[in-house]
Amino acid sequence: MAVQDACGVPEAVSGRPEEGGLYREQVRLLYANLPPGLLVTAINAAILAVMEWQAVPGPRIAAWLLAMLVVVLARYRLTGYYRAAPEAHDARTWGRLYGAGALAAGLVWGSAALFLFPRALLPQVFLFFMLTAMTAGAVVSFAAVFPVALSFVIPVLAPLALRLFLSGGRLHQAMGLVAMVFMAVMLLTARRVGRTIAASLHLRFENRDLIADLEREKAAIHRLNAELRREVAMRARTAEELQERESYIRAVLEHVEEGIVTIDQGGCLRSLNREALRIFGYGEDELIGSHFSQLVPPAERPEYTRLLESQTARGGQRVTGYGLEVNGLRRDGTVFPMELGLSAMTVGSERGFVAVTRDVTTRRRAERLKSDLLAALSHEIKTPLTSALGSLGLLTEAGAAKLTGDDARLLRIARSNMERLARTVADLLDADHNHAATAKWAPTALTLTRLAEEAVEADAEYAQARNVRLVLDPCSSAARVLGDKGLLIRALSHLIVNAIHLAPAHTSVDVAVTSEMGFAVVSVRDCGTALPLEARARLFDTQADLADCGVAAPRGLRAARAIAERHGGTVGYEAREAGGSLFFLRLPLHAAKADDKV
Repeated sequence: MAVQDACGVPEAVSGRPEEGGLYREQVRLLYANLPPGLLVTAINAAILAVMEWQAVPGPRIAAWLLAMLVVVLARYRLTGYYRAAPEAHDARTWGRLYGAGALAAGLVWGSAALFLFPRALLPQVFLFFMLTAMTAGAVVSFAAVFPVALSFVIPVLAPLALRLFLSGGRLHQAMGLVAMVFMAVMLLTARRVGRTIAASLHLRFENRDLIADLEREKAAIHRLNAELRREVAMRARTAEELQERESYIRAVLEHVEEGIVTIDQGGCLRSLNREALRIFGYGEDELIGSHFSQLVPPAERPEYTRLLESQTARGGQRVTGYGLEVNGLRRDGTVFPMELGLSAMTVGSERGFVAVTRDVTTRRRAERLKSDLLAALSHEIKTPLTSALGSLGLLTEAGAAKLTGDDARLLRIARSNMERLARTVADLLDADHNHAATAKWAPTALTLTRLAEEAVEADAEYAQARNVRLVLDPCSSAARVLGDKGLLIRALSHLIVNAIHLAPAHTSVDVAVTSEMGFAVVSVRDCGTALPLEARARLFDTQADLADCGVAAPRGLRAARAIAERHGGTVGYEAREAGGSLFFLRLPLHAAKADDKV
């Protein structure tokens, strides 16, 4: 607790800010308790005057009452000033003004013991009790600041004790001694009450600081809670967005037509979409966690295991592109063809693989049906159609002079429709040839002269029907090339058929194989009329009729060009100086090796 100086101001007022505030609070308590004290003072002064009116001369009582009234009004006025503008002065000034008022009140009350002391014992006893009662009542109000209580208690009781000691007699001396003891007790009480009030105020200040700290902590906690709520709301929105995105991706994966399988670094299955489960015939719970080899035939499992192990050790993203045709194994043990695409992926620190599969059983069946249909077109329709077309040509030429009228017209219509049908069948076969020219194939070393012999033999019947002689040069070079036998024979056949088509009747089409500057060249020559320049430029780029150039539609030249380019070669057309046309196929020569298969 702060220690007051002689002026009634705590020594710590100029020290720590909280003790200065403590003194201000003590002064506030003094002024807060003053109005009721002033009212009690006025009442007690009036009672004392009435009781002493017969024992003391009236002028003394009137003067004393006037002095008391002046002090009471001055102190009341001081209280009004303090309440109206407490910031007008500092706490020290307000404390000194209050102490001066208390001292004035104490002096007025103490003067009653000197100037209003009656001669009769009974009024003396009343005066004694009145002054001690006023002191006891004032101590409680003035104890907030001990110097103020000191300035009131001593001026009130010291004159009374002095007067009693001076009156003589044992009773008066006993009363004086009691007054001195009572004064000491009141001062001790004021001291103790003051300390209690100071401790209470100090505790209140500490509590106030604690409450302020708690309020600040509470505000900080509220701010933190608000931030946490915003963070939780943001994370909830993020989680909801992630869940929606995951649901969207899952929905996409579940509705694609390809089976999608994920595999971890150890080769265990992590997930399969709906199409993958349908392809392999499993339920999801049956495959998750099992090894991927369960989905491939036993004979191929070691190869896949080595592939994944090598990719895991080497790193990289692409393992094999989509479209690789492999075999899969269904739950019932059925082996089926499928297309596979395998890519590596990294999720966090874990590496895995994504496999995209498609069941091509239906497509393989359709391809077989298509192949059978084209074979039927080629062998069962094209051959008799070529023969029938040749026969109609002979009839038309032989009967041109004999048939007249409707017979000749009907024969020409039949030949025209038969040629149209032959072109349609040739277009269907060429479409398959174009596809075959770009399909996967395994090239082998071939002797180009033998391929030319087979092509000549295959088209000999058509040449005979057109009354054209097809001849292979016996001095052809034994050049070797690297390629697909079936595709190259088709390309040669297309060139030969077009040369036969352009050759006049009773002429020959010559086929020869030569070598020049690292290339093997197959030349197909006829003795007809060379094509116009406009037709030459468009000959290998269209399957449409070149009617505007006066030339019929070429047959399979586009497919021949695709096959030649697939083998790293070219096809072309040249007009011969001696007349007629020259079709050629140029392919890179292949050096013979010991392990070549002819």
